[in-house]
Amino acid sequence: MGETTEDSMPFHPFRVRVPATTANLGPGFDCLGLALDVHNELSIRPAGEFSLRVRGEGEGQAPENERNLIWRTFAGLFERLGQPPPRVNLECLNRVPLARGLGSSAAARVAALVAANRCAGDPFAREELLQFAVEAEGHPDNVAPALLGGLVVCGADGDRAVAKRIEPKPGLRVVLLIPERKLSTEEARRALPKEVPLRDAVANLQNTALTALAFATGDYPLLKSSLSDRLHQPYRAPLMPGFLAALEAARDSGALGAALSGAGPTIAAFALGPFDPVKEAMKVAFEDAGGGANRVVALDVNLRGAEIEALSG
Repeated sequence: MGETTEDSMPFHPFRVRVPATTANLGPGFDCLGLALDVHNELSIRPAGEFSLRVRGEGEGQAPENERNLIWRTFAGLFERLGQPPPRVNLECLNRVPLARGLGSSAAARVAALVAANRCAGDPFAREELLQFAVEAEGHPDNVAPALLGGLVVCGADGDRAVAKRIEPKPGLRVVLLIPERKLSTEEARRALPKEVPLRDAVANLQNTALTALAFATGDYPLLKSSLSDRLHQPYRAPLMPGFLAALEAARDSGALGAALSGAGPTIAAFALGPFDPVKEAMKVAFEDAGGGANRVVALDVNLRGAEIEALSG
């Protein structure tokens, strides 16, 4: 790790809050992502030497040294600037479960990039930070809503990511069934076929457009049909016992529809209320079908994305 110089830019302590995200929303594979109202927090203070502490999700498991994803991303931004990173104390309070399809790695990367940029005097615009995050993460559908909030429609213009934010109309909540079992994105991607029938691709294009329209206009009943997917969920379902049962239970108990959250194994149901029947039905159906233990929560959509707030001391 490089040494800082005496004239390193000083900064006041601050905290970065970054939301969890649910990606794909059924048909929008790698192009739709939604920010959720539960956050990871990264607190940054000047220090005599580098230190890092992890609390909450990942405590006792994530490395607390230069191998940590937060630190590597933080230091990487200063490498872009041709500067050594400053000596800092980083404290991570993680509420986003790891390897559950809720954007934990995206939240970590975004928090570190926003923090490093602030420490450096904000030389990069948010659009540039988004590009850095996409390059590191490999796809935009989690990092974009984590940074921008709301629903984000993602694409590409050559090598550059394109992300357009939609502010969803109020009323909708997301019920998450979060299994205890983890599932890595790499394992979930290996289950996907290299080719799909044209009719399946067309169906997903149609449903993706309708899903984005539902969030943009507040016509949420469109989700009853538009959340249907043919590109990834049918192939990933065998990796997750209880997934199909929970999907059906969510719809039968009043949800507009449900989908795999990102690569899974978390299942996201979208509902206008009441929410408790949806939570209970999903939990029971998942466990009865052999999905194992789980927890279920209902969350609002996050509209703010990554935020910075000052700390005292």
